[in-house]
Amino acid sequence: MDVKEPILLHEHLVDQEWFNALLDSSLDCIIAIDHDGIIVEYNHAAEIVFGYLATEAIGRRMDELIIPEHYRNQHREALAHYLQTGKGNIIGRRVEVHALTKQGQEIPVELTVLPIHPGRSPYFTAYLRDITERKEAEKKILEYSIKLKSSLIETINSVSTTVELRDPYTAGHQRRVAALAYAIGREMGLDEQRLEGIYFGGMVHDIGKIVVPTETLADSGHLGIDAWKTIRLHPAAGYKIVKSVHFPWPIATMILQHHEKLDGSGYPSGLMDDDIILESRIITVADVVEAIRSARPYRNAKGIAVAVDEINQWSGIKYDADVVAACRRLIVEQNFDIDDNDYTSTDFADLSFMKVEKALG
Repeated sequence: MDVKEPILLHEHLVDQEWFNALLDSSLDCIIAIDHDGIIVEYNHAAEIVFGYLATEAIGRRMDELIIPEHYRNQHREALAHYLQTGKGNIIGRRVEVHALTKQGQEIPVELTVLPIHPGRSPYFTAYLRDITERKEAEKKILEYSIKLKSSLIETINSVSTTVELRDPYTAGHQRRVAALAYAIGREMGLDEQRLEGIYFGGMVHDIGKIVVPTETLADSGHLGIDAWKTIRLHPAAGYKIVKSVHFPWPIATMILQHHEKLDGSGYPSGLMDDDIILESRIITVADVVEAIRSARPYRNAKGIAVAVDEINQWSGIKYDADVVAACRRLIVEQNFDIDDNDYTSTDFADLSFMKVEKALG
């Protein structure tokens, strides 16, 4: 016998012992299977998480041991597909799936599968991490987030109602502006977070009117210069009220700018073009449309057709052309009815930012 053979055998045994120690020291479950799906390696972490001892697991099919029944066909098809093509959808990726414990409980796990090719037939090593605690934490965060949003909605509604109490003639105006502004933003393809901000901005855009005397708001005669000067204070007043509130959207700026025009003819600062944020441009168009179509103490309602003519006439001059186009598509082509789209009347059921509740169902 070659004198080197005992040395090589000893080195092999040492390497195997080191490898087994490495497997058992891992905090992640490590399960290796052969090309037939038979478990050939099963570490200590897997024993703890799944409840099977290594002696119980090694030699058994993995799909019959820890894979829930409704996933088994999918697992077998994926294994066969890889053996035939060398390709797999989850190979080398981190995915979240469910696994089955010895007690029959399904638990969420994070899974990564890597192929090993020591010879002709491949082996597969699955790295699994029990993420039950993480999922529970995520659920609690989600529930807390919903409570916060519900509180925010209630607060915004209360603020909006406060303005309406002082200006009952335009009751519902802010809600309808918010609904139309949200719809315009959605028509323009804005992301959900931005749409949330636009909706809330629309709901309180006139909050500054609480500094305007009630007799001015309700004056049915022709408003004089002094009355108009007073009314024009409301964007800046609203900005001062809201600016210290840390919203995740530029609500205060929307309030401040909702009467600005692209050509500089608006107020309070005579801003032009890109100095006006998009959210404010959207609320401006929604505000103009809703105001013109509705009655005011000093004039009768002019109707939706006149409102659309107004924004068309000044599209690209006073009003953002893309915003006007989206608004026109909604009203003219899609028959959007502002009165039937007051989302608050349906508990925000159609608003994207409240769909988070459905995730808990």
